[in-house]
Amino acid sequence: MIEVESLSKVYGSTTTVEGFLDFVAQIKGIAAGDRPTQITEAIKRCQLTEKRHIPIRKLSKGYKQRVGIAQALVHDPPVIILDEPTVGLDPRQIIEVRNLIKGLAGDHTIILSTHILPEVTMTCDQVTIINGGKIAATNVSPNPMSDGYEVEVEGNASQIIPQLEAIMGVEGVEVKGSGARETAPCARSFLNITWAGATEPGPEIAKVIVSNSFRLAEMRRRSATLEDVFLAVTSEQLPVTS
Repeated sequence: MIEVESLSKVYGSTTTVEGFLDFVAQIKGIAAGDRPTQITEAIKRCQLTEKRHIPIRKLSKGYKQRVGIAQALVHDPPVIILDEPTVGLDPRQIIEVRNLIKGLAGDHTIILSTHILPEVTMTCDQVTIINGGKIAATNVSPNPMSDGYEVEVEGNASQIIPQLEAIMGVEGVEVKGSGARETAPCARSFLNITWAGATEPGPEIAKVIVSNSFRLAEMRRRSATLEDVFLAVTSEQLPVTS
């Protein structure tokens, strides 16, 4: 994506949105007779109609980003590559640009290059992770499924670990340690329970704990995030490929 602000300074400090897009259309080889239609369509799709005749230097950061996307659209390419399109924007502008990108997806293949993983989660359908210039993982879901529970039990719950491991769907039970919080009346066990498959083991986990006369102090679902997957892949702890 052309750096709008820098190029507009070279082209002229009074360059308008329309003037800039006309310049871009020329260097992209669009025939003179087709330029007005292509420029108007790009302006319309990026919701820049009211800013059409405004100098770019007077636009907010969010609108400058819109102009950058418009110049990428002006020749109607099948693939659009956007590099960090929401960097430096306020929350409202981020939402607006994100919705704009999603709106383009039906007509174009959008490749979003970014290190802001929450933005990937909110915008993308599929994720490819690159590490050291090489593809480390492909077809990664931007919203990884929940993969376990963190359980806090009053007392030493090590004796019920075999029962927990026998629950359908549970892959393993790890004792994370025990101790007493300042606000807790007694020592507690902290269990990290991993699971996989379609069976939801939560109710059975709670049943085993309570039926063995342990008090369940806290039980929360642990969700794998895209950050977890990224760190696992790039640290070579858990290679993930399609």
